Amino acid sequence: MGYKRPFTLFLCLIVLAYLIIAPKILLSIDREWLHHGKDEQGVDDWQGVITMWDIPRYTTSGSAFGWIKARISEFERENPGVFIHLRELNYENNKELVLKAALDDSEGGPDILSLYVDHDPIPLENVEILNQWWSMEEIIREEYLSFVTYQQSIYGVPFAASGSVILINTELLDQVGYQAPQKDSWTYEEFMDYIQGFERAKKEREGDENEAYLTFDSYIGKGSLDIMPILLSDGGQIYQKEEDRFAFYQPEMVSGLQKLHNIKSKVTTHQDFGNRSKGDVYQDFFKNKKTLVLAGDSSLIHTLEGLKDQGEGFPYLVMPFPTGSMGIPIWYSHHLDSYAVMKDEDEEKLKVVIQFLESLLEEESQYSLQSLGKFPVHKGVKDLYEEEPLFHGWFQKGYEYQTHPLHPNWEGIEYHIIDCIQSVLANKKSPTQAYKELQNKLNAQ
Repeated sequence: MGYKRPFTLFLCLIVLAYLIIAPKILLSIDREWLHHGKDEQGVDDWQGVITMWDIPRYTTSGSAFGWIKARISEFERENPGVFIHLRELNYENNKELVLKAALDDSEGGPDILSLYVDHDPIPLENVEILNQWWSMEEIIREEYLSFVTYQQSIYGVPFAASGSVILINTELLDQVGYQAPQKDSWTYEEFMDYIQGFERAKKEREGDENEAYLTFDSYIGKGSLDIMPILLSDGGQIYQKEEDRFAFYQPEMVSGLQKLHNIKSKVTTHQDFGNRSKGDVYQDFFKNKKTLVLAGDSSLIHTLEGLKDQGEGFPYLVMPFPTGSMGIPIWYSHHLDSYAVMKDEDEEKLKVVIQFLESLLEEESQYSLQSLGKFPVHKGVKDLYEEEPLFHGWFQKGYEYQTHPLHPNWEGIEYHIIDCIQSVLANKKSPTQAYKELQNKLNAQ
């Protein structure tokens, strides 16, 4: 029986060694598993509540927050333990609330805000600079990135765009017996010939009893520079990136402003064209149906489709702006949807916040923009509206994409631009004089 003692001692040594070594082995395996999980899924361990304040973004079904709620639900489903609390703002108090929240650097404020409210950027002091977190240049159109970039720092994530288009009431064409445009693009000269031809046809048909109508109209005011494609059609650039300056006093821009003045001089526009209220401009086009051509934002198609659903609409046609000496149409985006991330000392939380905003740029999210009537900002998504006759082949037209850059004093800059355009349309200044004065003001910003 003496052989049992060495064996028993051997077993005791093995058990003792296991008790000493096993915890270390298991801890090492656990750490390796956790690390492997992060690498494989790209998901951090942070769990908690992210607060998001957002402004209404209406879908085709009329929902003000339906699109972002769907994105939130998807993200929460894929990231258990992460909850995004959405505070729904309205048009009456959103700007005051958001500006106050953006300036408040105490705890308990929102983690995500709209970067622009009522077309003006929020204060940037407490907004996280995103350059260090990820490279958006790889997936977002460069022109759209400028909308969220100030002095080479990226302050927001753009996710949806709209752009200036020409809307034509084809019901008015039918009343006069005048053909709709036969091509899907036109030069400035062809555009002028077309709308002047409509005026001649209407006069021949109705004689001196011609009903009051407007051949061309556009709202030029706060938050709406929808006539910019005409001003840029000869090769102008609203902002010269290399020189880091707004650039209006240049021959290409002067000739574009002269073209807009020619439209007012040579076709039937309102006597206060350029200085009318938004309500009056849109009332004449949408309700009174007295405007043939409206230069407006593509989001206005929502309004037209809504009127048709109510039995109050009319047939219409969407056209790009006429080309100038550049030879290609300008797609000018004055309205880009974008979110800002507010600074937070918790870097793990910031990572998850940014991960959520990244998800808005994924293919599925970008294709879902169709419910907002918006266009993708992702370089790779090009056929979103291929099945829609209004926008078939839109991205194949070879547009020159432009927008204005992020600037803390954009409200003042926009005011000077609008005042300049209105002074020319009111025959108070020549395009050259107006742009020279405008350039001096902008250089001082």
